[in-house]
Amino acid sequence: MASGFCGFSQDVLEEILSWLPPESLMQSKLVSKSWYALISSLVKNPIFVSKHLHNIDKRIFSSSTCIVFCCTRPGYWPDPRMFSSVTISNDFCENDRLEYTSEYFKVPFISSGGAFHCNGIVCLAGYDGTLMLCNPAINEYRTLPKPFLTGEGFFLQGAGFGYDSRANDYKVVRFGFFGFPVENIEAAEVYSLESDSWREIEVHVEFGGLPFIDRGVFCQGVFYWLISTNDDYLILSFDISDEVFHSIALPDNLPVTLAKEIKLAVWNESIALFFCLGEREAPRFIELWVLDDRSWIKKLTIGPLDGIATACAFWKNDELLLQETVGGIVSYNLHSQRLRNLTIRGVESVRHWECLYVKSLVSMRGGNQARADKVTRKSI
Repeated sequence: MASGFCGFSQDVLEEILSWLPPESLMQSKLVSKSWYALISSLVKNPIFVSKHLHNIDKRIFSSSTCIVFCCTRPGYWPDPRMFSSVTISNDFCENDRLEYTSEYFKVPFISSGGAFHCNGIVCLAGYDGTLMLCNPAINEYRTLPKPFLTGEGFFLQGAGFGYDSRANDYKVVRFGFFGFPVENIEAAEVYSLESDSWREIEVHVEFGGLPFIDRGVFCQGVFYWLISTNDDYLILSFDISDEVFHSIALPDNLPVTLAKEIKLAVWNESIALFFCLGEREAPRFIELWVLDDRSWIKKLTIGPLDGIATACAFWKNDELLLQETVGGIVSYNLHSQRLRNLTIRGVESVRHWECLYVKSLVSMRGGNQARADKVTRKSI
């Protein structure tokens, strides 16, 4: 099949195809039978899928960025929640609105308790303990087996989803405790996509009885969650390869009692901390702290910002998503200090942002089909 594709050798053609977005690859299958056969074989080839993901990762901050929101749309009942994958074009125009493409991804999964992302796969966690993996780019989802740690006696504190590069496996971790409020016995479990099964793991860090605060972030093979301890906070970490929990202290002398909100984030491939200050009706200040070799460094202070409730995440190294007090989403540039609006067409309100998202060809092996309704690109 090698020599007849538009005059290119198959090696050259595969290199070109490895840079295309997943939807463009899928559309190219319709060109001819030979194209269909070639692309069908490529998307099932782990080496090509890995190379495609690597190429997408290399250009994520230079071309476009996808963000998954939990939204409310008019006319949807009984539960109006669904997920909107918003692709923001990294244009450098000077207007105050962002250009985007929106795609609504609706799955048979009503009660969403959070979403986690890794390599194009989104893990949806339900309030009832149900978990689902989905890849909107290839229209695929997979419901996971029921976890062991469920029931009235178990209090779930946190969960996470990520890729174990050492084992070449995708994993979900859940943790919490039994016996609240008396015994507080810590417990945790890990799901492996490779074995399609759950197993309990040992816990050597005390976190039982602490209310879960932040849903957590994944960075460099490690999960991080922000947890409160009465009037103080700590960060709980979990190495996805070693499957070991550790605790990390917040910056020394950080006046946490004055904070309106403290959140974890990822910035320049490092763990960061948003420390938000300001009264409800007053302009907000946001301090950015970065963990560097086990030491916290204060990088910058943003503000004062009128009408801003909290920071969400960095969608580029110099662009920060902020949520307004009225529920809208804006993007703040660290260098120019310019705010740009992001208004999602067909959406009544953004309940909350879920995760940054990279479109990929990574499959969950044997997943079922989900449904996505495409919305035309619009510059707003």
